[in-house]
Amino acid sequence: MMNLWTEIYTAYRVATAGTVSKAAAELGVHRATVNRHIDALEAALGTRLFLRHRRGYQLTDAGQEFLTVAERSHEMLEDFFARMRVQKADVAGEVIVTTLFPFTDFILPAILNFRRRHPKTRVTVTTGNKLLSLERAEAHVALRVGAKPTHGDYVVQPFCTLDFALFAHPDYIDRYGRPDLLDLSGHWFVGNPGEESAAPFEAWLAKNINPEQIVLKSSNAKVLETAVRDGAGIGFIPVSVAERAGGLEQVSPALPEWTVKSWLVTHVDVHRSDKVQAMLTHLKSILT
Repeated sequence: MMNLWTEIYTAYRVATAGTVSKAAAELGVHRATVNRHIDALEAALGTRLFLRHRRGYQLTDAGQEFLTVAERSHEMLEDFFARMRVQKADVAGEVIVTTLFPFTDFILPAILNFRRRHPKTRVTVTTGNKLLSLERAEAHVALRVGAKPTHGDYVVQPFCTLDFALFAHPDYIDRYGRPDLLDLSGHWFVGNPGEESAAPFEAWLAKNINPEQIVLKSSNAKVLETAVRDGAGIGFIPVSVAERAGGLEQVSPALPEWTVKSWLVTHVDVHRSDKVQAMLTHLKSILT
């Protein structure tokens, strides 16, 4: 296998391009070379990675597994080369990072480390539910949540997950008692239930809680957390955020269906710039 690096990369490009012609054009080689590389790799593996047909190359089950491994390896190598390049670069200029409020405490140490490492930079952090446009350079790095973004010009990398649970202030519990998920009548909630919210726990809130029990609605996570801390009602807060700040009691388990996935998203036009790569490196360092 050590002699098959070229063949592995060729197969990866065919898997992502979908056809031998596109892969050959991207690699700058003849179609016959691509076919020869794939034949050699499949022979070494002893299995078919592709089903050949007129419309292109379709991945087999083994091919799908190969693509997963190849994508992960490709991403790791790109990250490595980016880190090496950034170490030598004189990173400067403004970097705009957009995220949701629950993530700000989580990523702020990495952003401050970025600033210390690259003193010629300026960082703007924006929070809110409005999605800033990466195409119009309203932001350079976006931390998005929910389903994986599928925009064709975006470079999307998995980041982390946030486990949400219901929290209440001790004063609220003293007044109304500790809630039971099997019977939430007689309790008050704060949140943002409805179709406008993509958060899975908000969908749960809309389905399971009577609208009359929602005493405060807001799309601003900071407003909702403040309301919970004021004892106005029970609300969803990331477990890591609540534990770090203290002062609240977790009144439900962090159910798997309430977990929110997050993604680091950049536009392909700026993804490889030194300042964006440097910021991505520092943000990913949180997870190591």
